[in-house]
Amino acid sequence: MNNNNSHPWDAQTYEKISSSVQLKWGQSLLEKRKWAGNEIVMDAGSGSGNLTKILADKVPHGQVYAVDADPNMVLQAKANLSGYRNVQIFNSSMYNTNLPTQVDVVFSNAALHWVLDPESVFLHFWQILKSNGELLIECGGQGNLDRLISIIFNTVQSSQFRDYFVDWKQPWFFPKQDETEQLLKKSGFSDIEVSLSKRIIQFPDRQTFAIFAKTVIMQPFFGHLPDSKKELFLDTFLDKVAHSGSDWSLDSVRLNIFARK
Repeated sequence: MNNNNSHPWDAQTYEKISSSVQLKWGQSLLEKRKWAGNEIVMDAGSGSGNLTKILADKVPHGQVYAVDADPNMVLQAKANLSGYRNVQIFNSSMYNTNLPTQVDVVFSNAALHWVLDPESVFLHFWQILKSNGELLIECGGQGNLDRLISIIFNTVQSSQFRDYFVDWKQPWFFPKQDETEQLLKKSGFSDIEVSLSKRIIQFPDRQTFAIFAKTVIMQPFFGHLPDSKKELFLDTFLDKVAHSGSDWSLDSVRLNIFARK
C-alpha cells in the first residue's frame, strides 16, 4: 500500500482478509496479460506480497521489484517472499522508486488511489518502463465506496469525534476515466485503454465486515484517533451502516488502466 497517512497498516490482518477481495481482483488483472515468463516487472504498492507471489510465479525467468511505502507491509512481504529468488523488495513510494533497471511492465492492484498526484506517478512509470513497456493497473475509481464514505464522514462530523479530525486531509483519490486518459496521453503513453467497472463485495455478517472495515476502510482515520476511541469510532460507523438499511457490502468501483510506452 502507498498512503500519505502516518497510521501504519496492520499487515498481518490485511494478509488474511485481502485474500477474499484484493487478491481475487489482482489475479483477474494478471490474467488479462499473456506472460512470456522472462519479464521484469514493478509491483507498485505490493502490500503484504500475497499477490506478488503469483506474479513471481508467472515470470520464473524474470524479475519482480515489489515496492511499498508502508514498513509493516514490507516486513510482511519479506517474510512471505523469502523463498523467491526473482523478487526484490523496496520500502519506497511508487512515484520515486529508484529501481536497478527499467522494467517491461508496471503492475499495480488496489494501490494507485492512495497517490494524490497521479500525473507524477504516470511520469515516473514512463521513465522506469522500457520502450514498448506496459501499464497493467487497477485501482479505486470515481464513485468507489460512495455509500460507506458518506457514512464515515457522518461519523467523523458527530460531536464525539469531530475535534480529532480538525486537520484531517483526505489521503485517497478516486480518478475519473476521462481525466486518467488525458493524464496518460500527457505523460506520453499510447494504446490507452481505461474503463470503470462496478463490483459489489458481499460480507456474510457484521463481524466479518467489521474486520475488513477496521483494517482497510478505517485505516486513514485511525491515525487521528487515540487508541481509546478507535473501537468506539468503528462501532458507531457500523451502527450507522446497520441503521441505514444497507447490507454488509462494499459498493466498489474499479478503474482499469492499460497503456503502452
